[in-house]
Amino acid sequence: MFSLLSQKIKTTALLSIVLKEFIQLIRDPRSIIIIIFIPLFLLIVFGYGVTMDVKNASLVVCDLDKTQFSRRFIDRFTSSGFFNLYSEVEDINEIDNFLISGKAKVGVVIPLDFSAQIGLGRPAKIQIIIDGSDANTANVVLGYVRQIIQGFSGDIVQSFIFKKTGKMMPVVDLKPRIWFNPELKSVNFFIPGLMGLIMMIMTVLMSSLSISRERELGSFEKLISTPLNPFFIITGKTIPYAILAFFDSVLILFAGIVLFNLKVKGSIALLFLVTIVFILCGLNLGLIISTVAKTQQSTMALAFISTVVPTFVLSDFVFPVRNMPFLLRLISCFIPARYYLEIIRGIILKGNGIKEHIFSTLILCFFMSLTFIASAVRLKKLMREI
Repeated sequence: MFSLLSQKIKTTALLSIVLKEFIQLIRDPRSIIIIIFIPLFLLIVFGYGVTMDVKNASLVVCDLDKTQFSRRFIDRFTSSGFFNLYSEVEDINEIDNFLISGKAKVGVVIPLDFSAQIGLGRPAKIQIIIDGSDANTANVVLGYVRQIIQGFSGDIVQSFIFKKTGKMMPVVDLKPRIWFNPELKSVNFFIPGLMGLIMMIMTVLMSSLSISRERELGSFEKLISTPLNPFFIITGKTIPYAILAFFDSVLILFAGIVLFNLKVKGSIALLFLVTIVFILCGLNLGLIISTVAKTQQSTMALAFISTVVPTFVLSDFVFPVRNMPFLLRLISCFIPARYYLEIIRGIILKGNGIKEHIFSTLILCFFMSLTFIASAVRLKKLMREI
Protein backbone atom coordinates (compact mmCIF):
# COMPACT_ATOMS: atom_id res chain seq x y z
CA MET A 1 0.00 0.00 0.00
CA PHE A 2 2.78 2.39 0.91
CA SER A 3 4.71 1.68 -2.28
CA LEU A 4 1.54 2.22 -4.35
CA LEU A 5 0.93 5.57 -2.62
CA SER A 6 4.54 6.55 -3.20
CA GLN A 7 4.22 5.67 -6.87
CA LYS A 8 1.08 7.79 -7.22
CA ILE A 9 2.84 10.74 -5.57
CA LYS A 10 5.77 10.42 -7.96
CA THR A 11 3.43 10.16 -10.92
CA THR A 12 1.47 13.24 -9.77
CA ALA A 13 4.71 15.17 -9.27
CA LEU A 14 5.93 14.15 -12.70
CA LEU A 15 2.66 15.24 -14.32
CA SER A 16 2.79 18.57 -12.49
CA ILE A 17 6.33 19.19 -13.76
CA VAL A 18 5.28 18.33 -17.29
CA LEU A 19 2.26 20.64 -16.99
CA LYS A 20 4.42 23.40 -15.56
CA GLU A 21 6.87 23.13 -18.46
CA PHE A 22 4.03 23.29 -20.99
CA ILE A 23 2.63 26.39 -19.25
CA GLN A 24 6.05 28.06 -19.31
CA LEU A 25 6.44 27.26 -22.98
CA ILE A 26 3.03 28.73 -23.78
CA ARG A 27 3.89 31.87 -21.82
CA ASP A 28 7.22 32.23 -23.64
CA PRO A 29 6.49 33.22 -27.27
CA ARG A 30 10.17 32.97 -28.19
CA SER A 31 10.17 29.26 -27.39
CA ILE A 32 7.05 28.74 -29.50
CA ILE A 33 8.73 30.54 -32.40
CA ILE A 34 11.85 28.38 -32.06
CA ILE A 35 9.83 25.16 -31.86
CA ILE A 36 7.52 25.93 -34.80
CA PHE A 37 9.33 28.43 -37.00
CA ILE A 38 12.85 26.99 -37.15
CA PRO A 39 11.85 23.50 -38.42
CA LEU A 40 9.52 25.03 -41.02
CA PHE A 41 12.17 27.54 -42.06
CA LEU A 42 14.83 24.87 -42.48
CA LEU A 43 12.41 22.62 -44.37
CA ILE A 44 11.45 25.36 -46.82
CA VAL A 45 14.98 26.67 -47.35
CA PHE A 46 16.63 23.28 -47.78
CA GLY A 47 13.67 21.77 -49.62
CA TYR A 48 13.53 24.45 -52.30
CA GLY A 49 17.09 25.75 -52.15
CA VAL A 50 19.19 22.59 -51.99
CA THR A 51 19.27 21.42 -55.57
CA MET A 52 22.12 20.69 -57.96
CA ASP A 53 19.93 21.12 -61.05
CA VAL A 54 20.70 23.95 -63.43
CA LYS A 55 17.83 25.95 -64.85
CA ASN A 56 17.65 29.21 -66.78
CA ALA A 57 21.42 29.44 -67.32
CA SER A 58 22.05 32.75 -69.09
CA LEU A 59 23.00 32.28 -72.73
CA VAL A 60 24.66 34.66 -75.19
CA VAL A 61 24.62 33.75 -78.90
CA CYS A 62 26.69 34.89 -81.84
CA ASP A 63 24.81 33.71 -84.92
CA LEU A 64 26.96 34.39 -87.98
CA ASP A 65 24.82 32.19 -90.23
CA LYS A 66 21.39 33.77 -89.63
CA THR A 67 19.43 31.09 -91.47
CA GLN A 68 16.47 28.88 -90.75
CA PHE A 69 18.67 26.10 -89.39
CA SER A 70 20.66 28.40 -87.11
CA ARG A 71 17.43 29.91 -85.76
CA ARG A 72 16.02 26.47 -85.04
CA PHE A 73 19.26 25.53 -83.34
CA ILE A 74 19.00 28.56 -81.00
CA ASP A 75 15.33 27.80 -80.35
CA ARG A 76 16.33 24.34 -79.16
CA PHE A 77 18.32 25.96 -76.35
CA THR A 78 15.71 28.51 -75.32
CA SER A 79 12.79 26.06 -75.38
CA SER A 80 14.61 23.40 -73.34
CA GLY A 81 14.01 25.16 -70.00
CA PHE A 82 17.71 24.87 -69.19
CA PHE A 83 18.82 28.10 -70.84
CA ASN A 84 17.61 31.67 -70.96
CA LEU A 85 18.69 33.79 -73.93
CA TYR A 86 20.38 36.81 -72.38
CA SER A 87 21.68 38.50 -75.54
CA GLU A 88 22.58 38.02 -79.19
CA VAL A 89 25.78 39.63 -80.42
CA GLU A 90 27.30 40.26 -83.84
CA ASP A 91 30.96 39.86 -82.88
CA ILE A 92 32.50 36.77 -81.30
CA ASN A 93 34.70 38.94 -79.06
CA GLU A 94 31.61 40.44 -77.39
CA ILE A 95 30.93 37.06 -75.76
CA ASP A 96 34.07 37.54 -73.64
CA ASN A 97 32.60 40.54 -71.81
CA PHE A 98 29.42 38.67 -70.89
CA LEU A 99 31.32 35.69 -69.49
CA ILE A 100 33.89 37.77 -67.61
CA SER A 101 31.23 39.95 -65.98
CA GLY A 102 29.16 36.90 -65.06
CA LYS A 103 26.11 38.11 -66.99
CA ALA A 104 26.20 34.94 -69.09
CA LYS A 105 27.24 31.40 -68.23
CA VAL A 106 27.29 29.98 -71.76
CA GLY A 107 28.30 31.37 -75.12
CA VAL A 108 27.28 29.78 -78.46
CA VAL A 109 29.05 30.61 -81.71
CA ILE A 110 27.29 29.50 -84.92
CA PRO A 111 29.67 29.75 -87.90
CA LEU A 112 28.90 31.45 -91.17
CA ASP A 113 28.72 28.18 -93.12
CA PHE A 114 26.50 26.35 -90.61
CA SER A 115 23.52 25.70 -92.93
CA ALA A 116 25.76 25.28 -95.97
CA GLN A 117 27.71 22.46 -94.31
CA ILE A 118 24.46 20.78 -93.26
CA GLY A 119 23.12 21.09 -96.80
CA LEU A 120 26.22 19.34 -98.13
CA GLY A 121 25.79 16.56 -95.59
CA ARG A 122 28.92 17.53 -93.65
CA PRO A 123 29.27 18.05 -89.88
CA ALA A 124 28.82 21.73 -88.98
CA LYS A 125 31.13 22.96 -86.23
CA ILE A 126 29.54 24.70 -83.24
CA GLN A 127 31.64 26.39 -80.57
CA ILE A 128 30.29 26.34 -77.01
CA ILE A 129 32.06 28.51 -74.42
CA ILE A 130 31.17 27.70 -70.79
CA ASP A 131 32.01 29.56 -67.59
CA GLY A 132 33.82 26.83 -65.67
CA SER A 133 34.30 28.75 -62.40
CA ASP A 134 31.59 26.52 -60.91
CA ALA A 135 32.74 23.05 -61.90
CA ASN A 136 29.45 21.34 -61.04
CA THR A 137 27.36 23.81 -63.04
CA ALA A 138 29.77 23.62 -65.97
CA ASN A 139 29.55 19.82 -66.08
CA VAL A 140 25.76 19.88 -65.90
CA VAL A 141 25.52 22.59 -68.57
CA LEU A 142 27.85 20.66 -70.88
CA GLY A 143 25.61 17.63 -70.50
CA TYR A 144 22.55 19.72 -71.38
CA VAL A 145 24.33 21.13 -74.45
CA ARG A 146 25.21 17.66 -75.72
CA GLN A 147 21.64 16.50 -75.12
CA ILE A 148 20.22 19.45 -77.07
CA ILE A 149 22.66 18.97 -79.95
CA GLN A 150 21.85 15.28 -80.11
CA GLY A 151 18.13 16.03 -80.21
CA PHE A 152 18.62 18.72 -82.86
CA SER A 153 20.65 16.37 -85.04
CA GLY A 154 18.16 13.54 -84.68
CA ASP A 155 14.85 15.34 -84.98
CA ILE A 156 15.44 18.13 -87.48
CA VAL A 157 18.62 17.89 -89.43
CA GLN A 158 18.96 14.14 -90.00
CA SER A 159 15.69 13.93 -91.89
CA PHE A 160 16.81 16.75 -94.18
CA ILE A 161 20.21 15.16 -94.88
CA PHE A 162 18.75 11.69 -95.32
CA LYS A 163 16.40 12.98 -98.04
CA LYS A 164 19.31 14.55 -99.91
CA THR A 165 22.09 12.03 -99.37
CA GLY A 166 20.28 8.84 -98.39
CA LYS A 167 22.55 8.29 -95.37
CA MET A 168 22.62 9.21 -91.70
CA MET A 169 25.61 10.94 -90.11
CA PRO A 170 26.47 13.29 -87.24
CA VAL A 171 25.70 16.80 -88.43
CA VAL A 172 26.92 18.98 -85.55
CA ASP A 173 30.55 18.86 -84.44
CA LEU A 174 30.63 20.24 -80.89
CA LYS A 175 33.73 22.21 -79.89
CA PRO A 176 33.35 23.00 -76.16
CA ARG A 177 35.71 25.38 -74.34
CA ILE A 178 35.76 25.77 -70.56
CA TRP A 179 36.90 29.16 -69.29
CA PHE A 180 38.34 30.24 -65.91
CA ASN A 181 38.55 26.66 -64.59
CA PRO A 182 39.47 24.43 -67.56
CA GLU A 183 40.23 21.41 -65.36
CA LEU A 184 36.77 21.76 -63.76
CA LYS A 185 38.23 21.44 -60.26
CA SER A 186 35.49 21.89 -57.68
CA VAL A 187 38.02 23.07 -55.10
CA ASN A 188 38.64 26.25 -57.13
CA PHE A 189 34.98 27.10 -56.72
CA PHE A 190 34.49 25.97 -53.14
CA ILE A 191 37.49 27.61 -51.45
CA PRO A 192 36.26 31.17 -52.14
CA GLY A 193 32.83 30.05 -50.97
CA LEU A 194 34.31 28.59 -47.80
CA MET A 195 35.99 31.94 -47.12
CA GLY A 196 32.59 33.63 -47.16
CA LEU A 197 30.86 30.96 -45.09
CA ILE A 198 33.59 30.74 -42.44
CA MET A 199 33.92 34.52 -42.20
CA MET A 200 30.18 34.92 -41.69
CA ILE A 201 30.01 32.19 -39.03
CA MET A 202 33.00 33.50 -37.11
CA THR A 203 32.18 37.19 -37.22
CA VAL A 204 28.51 36.82 -36.33
CA LEU A 205 29.08 34.33 -33.52
CA MET A 206 32.09 36.14 -32.04
CA SER A 207 30.49 39.57 -31.93
CA SER A 208 27.01 38.37 -30.93
CA LEU A 209 28.33 36.42 -27.96
CA SER A 210 30.41 39.36 -26.69
CA ILE A 211 27.51 41.49 -25.43
CA SER A 212 25.35 38.47 -24.50
CA ARG A 213 28.18 37.17 -22.34
CA GLU A 214 28.56 40.53 -20.59
CA ARG A 215 24.83 40.72 -19.98
CA GLU A 216 24.83 37.27 -18.39
CA LEU A 217 27.89 38.07 -16.25
CA GLY A 218 26.47 41.45 -15.20
CA SER A 219 29.42 43.45 -16.57
CA PHE A 220 27.34 45.19 -19.22
CA GLU A 221 26.21 47.80 -16.67
CA LYS A 222 29.85 48.77 -16.09
CA LEU A 223 30.32 49.14 -19.84
CA ILE A 224 27.42 51.51 -20.31
CA SER A 225 28.44 53.55 -17.27
CA THR A 226 31.50 54.76 -19.17
CA PRO A 227 31.28 58.14 -20.97
CA LEU A 228 31.57 56.44 -24.37
CA ASN A 229 28.59 56.71 -26.72
CA PRO A 230 27.20 53.66 -28.57
CA PHE A 231 29.21 54.36 -31.72
CA PHE A 232 32.49 54.19 -29.79
CA ILE A 233 31.37 51.07 -27.95
CA ILE A 234 30.45 49.38 -31.23
CA THR A 235 33.81 50.35 -32.71
CA GLY A 236 35.67 49.06 -29.68
CA LYS A 237 33.74 45.81 -29.78
CA THR A 238 34.36 45.17 -33.48
CA ILE A 239 38.06 46.02 -33.83
CA PRO A 240 39.49 42.95 -31.99
CA TYR A 241 37.19 40.53 -33.77
CA ALA A 242 37.78 42.23 -37.13
CA ILE A 243 41.53 41.72 -36.73
CA LEU A 244 41.04 38.04 -35.82
CA ALA A 245 38.61 37.46 -38.69
CA PHE A 246 40.95 39.14 -41.18
CA PHE A 247 43.80 36.95 -39.95
CA ASP A 248 41.60 33.89 -40.53
CA SER A 249 40.74 35.04 -44.07
CA VAL A 250 44.45 35.36 -44.87
CA LEU A 251 45.03 31.91 -43.37
CA ILE A 252 42.24 30.32 -45.42
CA LEU A 253 43.49 31.88 -48.66
CA PHE A 254 47.09 30.87 -47.91
CA ALA A 255 45.99 27.29 -47.16
CA GLY A 256 44.05 27.19 -50.43
CA ILE A 257 47.12 28.32 -52.37
CA VAL A 258 49.54 25.93 -50.64
CA LEU A 259 47.35 22.84 -50.14
CA PHE A 260 45.03 23.00 -53.16
CA ASN A 261 47.13 24.95 -55.67
CA LEU A 262 44.54 27.72 -55.88
CA LYS A 263 45.68 30.55 -58.16
CA VAL A 264 44.55 34.12 -57.52
CA LYS A 265 44.29 35.72 -60.96
CA GLY A 266 43.21 39.16 -59.75
CA SER A 267 44.40 41.72 -57.23
CA ILE A 268 45.04 40.33 -53.74
CA ALA A 269 44.85 43.87 -52.33
CA LEU A 270 41.35 44.29 -53.78
CA LEU A 271 40.40 40.85 -52.47
CA PHE A 272 41.40 41.74 -48.90
CA LEU A 273 39.77 45.16 -49.13
CA VAL A 274 36.41 43.59 -50.03
CA THR A 275 36.97 40.98 -47.31
CA ILE A 276 37.34 43.74 -44.69
CA VAL A 277 34.01 45.24 -45.75
CA PHE A 278 32.35 41.82 -45.53
CA ILE A 279 33.90 41.14 -42.11
CA LEU A 280 32.48 44.42 -40.78
CA CYS A 281 29.05 43.44 -42.13
CA GLY A 282 29.19 40.17 -40.20
CA LEU A 283 30.40 41.80 -36.99
CA ASN A 284 27.65 44.41 -37.12
CA LEU A 285 25.02 41.72 -37.70
CA GLY A 286 26.34 39.84 -34.68
CA LEU A 287 26.08 42.94 -32.50
CA ILE A 288 22.48 43.48 -33.63
CA ILE A 289 21.66 39.88 -32.68
CA SER A 290 23.34 40.30 -29.28
CA THR A 291 21.10 43.26 -28.44
CA VAL A 292 18.00 41.19 -29.23
CA ALA A 293 18.85 37.90 -27.53
CA LYS A 294 19.35 37.87 -23.75
CA THR A 295 21.33 34.65 -23.25
CA GLN A 296 24.26 33.08 -25.06
CA GLN A 297 22.18 30.04 -26.01
CA SER A 298 19.45 32.11 -27.62
CA THR A 299 22.11 34.27 -29.29
CA MET A 300 23.71 31.23 -30.91
CA ALA A 301 20.33 29.90 -32.05
CA LEU A 302 19.32 33.24 -33.54
CA ALA A 303 22.71 33.68 -35.20
CA PHE A 304 22.49 30.21 -36.72
CA ILE A 305 19.00 30.61 -38.12
CA SER A 306 19.41 34.20 -39.34
CA THR A 307 22.89 34.14 -40.85
CA VAL A 308 24.54 30.72 -41.07
CA VAL A 309 21.73 28.86 -42.85
CA PRO A 310 20.93 31.67 -45.31
CA THR A 311 24.64 32.10 -46.06
CA PHE A 312 25.03 28.37 -46.75
CA VAL A 313 21.93 28.01 -48.92
CA LEU A 314 21.13 31.43 -50.41
CA SER A 315 24.54 32.87 -51.29
CA ASP A 316 25.55 30.74 -54.31
CA PHE A 317 27.99 28.94 -52.04
CA VAL A 318 26.93 25.53 -53.35
CA PHE A 319 23.42 25.80 -54.74
CA PRO A 320 22.74 28.21 -57.64
CA VAL A 321 20.34 30.94 -56.56
CA ARG A 322 19.03 31.39 -60.09
CA ASN A 323 17.41 27.92 -59.89
CA MET A 324 15.42 28.72 -56.75
CA PRO A 325 11.82 29.97 -56.47
CA PHE A 326 11.23 33.71 -56.72
CA LEU A 327 10.70 34.17 -52.98
CA LEU A 328 14.05 32.61 -52.11
CA ARG A 329 15.78 34.62 -54.83
CA LEU A 330 14.25 37.75 -53.32
CA ILE A 331 15.46 36.81 -49.82
CA SER A 332 18.95 36.13 -51.20
CA CYS A 333 19.18 39.80 -52.24
CA PHE A 334 19.47 40.64 -48.51
CA ILE A 335 22.31 38.16 -47.88
CA PRO A 336 25.68 40.01 -47.87
CA ALA A 337 27.58 36.77 -48.56
CA ARG A 338 25.93 36.51 -51.97
CA TYR A 339 27.62 39.72 -53.15
CA TYR A 340 30.89 38.87 -51.42
CA LEU A 341 31.15 35.46 -53.09
CA GLU A 342 30.39 36.96 -56.48
CA ILE A 343 33.20 39.49 -56.05
CA ILE A 344 35.92 37.21 -54.68
CA ARG A 345 35.19 34.44 -57.18
CA GLY A 346 35.48 37.00 -59.94
CA ILE A 347 38.80 38.21 -58.54
CA ILE A 348 40.27 34.76 -57.84
CA LEU A 349 39.03 32.77 -60.83
CA LYS A 350 38.55 35.38 -63.56
CA GLY A 351 41.03 38.09 -62.59
CA ASN A 352 38.27 40.72 -62.48
CA GLY A 353 38.77 44.22 -61.13
CA ILE A 354 36.43 46.54 -59.29
CA LYS A 355 34.66 47.74 -62.45
CA GLU A 356 33.23 44.26 -63.17
CA HIS A 357 31.70 44.14 -59.69
CA ILE A 358 30.95 47.78 -58.93
CA PHE A 359 27.26 47.11 -58.19
CA SER A 360 27.95 44.23 -55.78
CA THR A 361 30.69 46.25 -54.06
CA LEU A 362 28.37 49.22 -53.52
CA ILE A 363 25.66 46.91 -52.14
CA LEU A 364 28.19 45.37 -49.74
CA CYS A 365 29.30 48.84 -48.56
CA PHE A 366 25.66 49.78 -48.10
CA PHE A 367 25.08 46.68 -45.94
CA MET A 368 28.15 47.57 -43.86
CA SER A 369 26.92 51.14 -43.23
CA LEU A 370 23.33 50.09 -42.57
CA THR A 371 24.23 47.33 -40.11
CA PHE A 372 26.66 49.63 -38.27
CA ILE A 373 23.96 52.27 -37.78
CA ALA A 374 21.38 49.64 -36.82
CA SER A 375 23.70 48.05 -34.25
CA ALA A 376 24.49 51.44 -32.69
CA VAL A 377 20.79 52.34 -32.49
CA ARG A 378 19.93 48.98 -30.94
CA LEU A 379 22.74 49.31 -28.40
CA LYS A 380 21.62 52.81 -27.49
CA LYS A 381 18.08 51.55 -26.93
CA LEU A 382 19.39 48.69 -24.79
CA MET A 383 21.43 51.11 -22.68
CA ARG A 384 18.31 53.17 -22.00
CA GLU A 385 16.36 50.09 -20.95
CA ILE A 386 19.06 49.15 -18.43
